[in-house]
Amino acid sequence: MPIDMTQFHQVFFDETAEHLANMEYLLLAMDIAHPEAEKLNAVFRAVHSIKGGAATFGFADLAELAHALENLLDRLRKQALVLTDAMVEVFLRAKDVLQGMLTAHRGGPTVGGDEVSAVTHRLAQLAEVVPVPLVEHATPTALRCRVLLELWPGEDVDIAAALESLGRCGELAVVQQGNVDSQQPWVASFCSELTASEVADTLAFVLPPERFSVRPDGGVEEDADFGLFLDPPDTAVPVAPLVAYEEDGFGLFAPLPTPEPVAPVSANPAVPLAEAASSEPAATRSIRVNIEKVDLLLNLVGELVITQSMLLQSGQALDPVEHPQLLDGINALQRHARELQEAVMSIRMTPVSFVFDRFPRVVRDLASRMGKQVELRMVGEATELDKGFIEKLVDPLTHLVRNSLDHGIEAPEVRLAKNKPAQGRLTLLAFHQGGSIVIEVTDDGAGLDRRRILAKARERGMACHDSMTDAEVWALIFEAGFTTADEVSEVSGRGVGMDVVKRNIQSMGGRIDIDTLRDAGTTISIRLPLTLAIMDGMSVRVGSERYVLPLSFILESLQPAPGEIKTIAGRGRVVNLRGDYLPVVSLADYLEMPEADTPAQQGIVVIVQSAETRLALLVDELIGQQQCVVKNLESNYRQIDGVAGATILSDGQVALILDVAAIARHNQRALQQRNSGVWQGDAPLSFS
Repeated sequence: MPIDMTQFHQVFFDETAEHLANMEYLLLAMDIAHPEAEKLNAVFRAVHSIKGGAATFGFADLAELAHALENLLDRLRKQALVLTDAMVEVFLRAKDVLQGMLTAHRGGPTVGGDEVSAVTHRLAQLAEVVPVPLVEHATPTALRCRVLLELWPGEDVDIAAALESLGRCGELAVVQQGNVDSQQPWVASFCSELTASEVADTLAFVLPPERFSVRPDGGVEEDADFGLFLDPPDTAVPVAPLVAYEEDGFGLFAPLPTPEPVAPVSANPAVPLAEAASSEPAATRSIRVNIEKVDLLLNLVGELVITQSMLLQSGQALDPVEHPQLLDGINALQRHARELQEAVMSIRMTPVSFVFDRFPRVVRDLASRMGKQVELRMVGEATELDKGFIEKLVDPLTHLVRNSLDHGIEAPEVRLAKNKPAQGRLTLLAFHQGGSIVIEVTDDGAGLDRRRILAKARERGMACHDSMTDAEVWALIFEAGFTTADEVSEVSGRGVGMDVVKRNIQSMGGRIDIDTLRDAGTTISIRLPLTLAIMDGMSVRVGSERYVLPLSFILESLQPAPGEIKTIAGRGRVVNLRGDYLPVVSLADYLEMPEADTPAQQGIVVIVQSAETRLALLVDELIGQQQCVVKNLESNYRQIDGVAGATILSDGQVALILDVAAIARHNQRALQQRNSGVWQGDAPLSFS
């Protein structure tokens, strides 16, 4: 029965995308004048793996272009040619074309044949060879490599699929059939154009690496990639099979003791044979899981947290003397639920390098196009962020990087005139701070010009005045349609981008801040919560309703003494907090709840901070702190200003999670309208 190879296509697509990303990263980090041999070999191995997989699954177009790319790389790593800028440029072009062809095979738009031909011809030209199409099926006259295969049967092994995939690439003869019960392996002789490492790459798509071995058959062969094959052993001495294992995504080979019976073993040549038996193969230490399954698991953990909170509240009414075991069980459940929640959330955490790694290419191309010299530094790439944020961060960071290159970093001659080095510096930094992750984009360019921003704002008729603070002036660049560029270019000048950045960051529950100094540079900071799935919150009562304030925004809470809350002209009500007067926002007024008529002196003020603004939220009662499973309100109802989501409380009731940043912005606008004389009263939140 024929094997449907399309079931393995997704694995090939994912691994090829990883190889292409790794190839681009290595090329951009390479010193062209003095390239490291290991980096050249790593690029070659990535292309080699792409070619082997593409040939196996019948993607001839990918295989042919990878073959042309491999020829040039092979001559470079053997020092037959010297690496040049032109070669790196065509390598990057080839990577883009391969990426486009991969997208086409996944159902996306096709790549033009002229572009593919141009890149292939240029690669062959640089390699000083005539491009030869890669034959899809080897003929007997072209066969040049014979290997001996051993495939160990098992419940998780599809030997038929492995033999089917190899049979497409050459001549396969089964010498011995395997048997699961007696642990007898399948033995086959395979003759094809593929090298031994390509055969191993092919098998790795359908078999676990500890379940097969590849050896030269009938002579000495030095593998084209690694040279790790030895002379055929003397027949009088039993020799263990060679087992493939994964290192950095590439198949390597090393001896392994003959198993009795066969068990999965790691075959790292750096590990002694006695120790290798106790180590696990790298390929078995990670699996690919659909993100929807992880989301479902996280949702179930959230429901478990809600159930645990309900049990905990019910247990508080029980007598600990009469029900000690039940209460101990509830406490153990609470502990285990939190540990499970943290473990599941860690599965969704992804290194921010998945976002950062695309910017070396962006900076290189844009700087070259603008005639600028820019050094990109990336710090904290291992910092982990919720996977849900990764894709949403790409566009905002791209806008910020492009703006830094266009508006921030000056041309070399301008920098030299300012006694600055001709090469500018752009830094991407990521780090954890409290319950948030901070990502900073810093350049050592011209900085923001306060007077120019105010002048441009007046030209557009925006509300502004000379007494505005620096933070208020910098915030103007996030207004829709605002730009300081005098001409429209392909990078900027249309007044779009920064407003999108701010909107996207706020949609993720984050905030964005600017710190700048004239002719010294600018730092734009993005602060995001670690996750939007589960958070710690403070439950408060306003009137007869309960709401939740995110704990990460709360600084402190207190009951003001008589006389500490005052009314100041132009600022409304304020509270005196250790000599600092903070604006008071009544949540009852903001939420249009006239029945909540508790006097300010009898209520509780919760001091919160959003961006650089501190304010006091007036509530009727603090109920307590608890973990909250965040439910998306927009997908179940609609988006409401001032509300970040909803949660289910420990008694089963639904409570809204308030958006502290939106409340702070509302209060800021209210103060500006009061000061401008157009204030017509409170503009409270409406749920209609």
